[in-house]
Amino acid sequence: MKLRPIEIGDAGKAAALLAEGFPSHSHEAWAGTIQRLFAHVQEIGETSIGQFVMAGGDEIGLCLAIPSYRTAYADQPTRIVNLASFFLRPGSEWMAPLLMRRLTADRSVEYTDLTASPSMRKINRQTGFVDHSEGSVFIPVPVAALRAGRGARVLPLGAIRPGALPDAHIRLLEQHAALGSIAVALEVHGTCHPLILTSSPRRRMPSARVILVRDRQLIRKGLGPIARHLMKRGFAFLEFDARAKVGFPEAMFRTEVAPVQSTRDTADEAIDHTFSEMVFLRPG
Repeated sequence: MKLRPIEIGDAGKAAALLAEGFPSHSHEAWAGTIQRLFAHVQEIGETSIGQFVMAGGDEIGLCLAIPSYRTAYADQPTRIVNLASFFLRPGSEWMAPLLMRRLTADRSVEYTDLTASPSMRKINRQTGFVDHSEGSVFIPVPVAALRAGRGARVLPLGAIRPGALPDAHIRLLEQHAALGSIAVALEVHGTCHPLILTSSPRRRMPSARVILVRDRQLIRKGLGPIARHLMKRGFAFLEFDARAKVGFPEAMFRTEVAPVQSTRDTADEAIDHTFSEMVFLRPG
């Protein structure tokens, strides 16, 4: 058993294996995801989007490993690798713990897993991952839309006044808007903050999951305007990872949702899942 990088010439094989392992998404959806991932890694000067698991010269599994740099609320750029869509063909599952150790061998990198299955969550913890959430908060958008603005408003990307956000934040918003995310500024009492959300269907109820925000207190301050912005776009719920629903009395807290897992010991106040699987994988 060995690992082999997934490079651009492997796009077809990778899409086929992903469709085999995760049939809830079509082959076409996986092919689109692979295409977006390769465009992303090429932009940051890299070539691989993950690793194939090889045995006897054949691909028997794979794991996406999406590289990026956390910049929005980091003191200095931090290299992140988001592990996602780990699949081994039946009969090879016993390899998972060893493979995870090999996939996370670089101690200078922070590895994350945002959607691990219950069995993979246990393996991740044994490998050194820490749970940074206990589940997800789900806020009904029509109810939250009744909240007053209280000095907060949502600004579309094109309406953000020059100088209101650092150039790096504007670039981050533009990149995620191009990937299909909702990328806006949340202005609270005259100060702008970047806010990114992406579609996250749950039981056929359209949900918008928070990808980037300074902290959960900022969500609370801007909840009314955020909800009204989402309601116009047909969303039923606002979702974000957390340890509890404190401060959001209208919310539901669902512990069956996969926790955010990371090899970093402590969690920041910010939610930052930029350039993660949640951004690149679309329903289909």
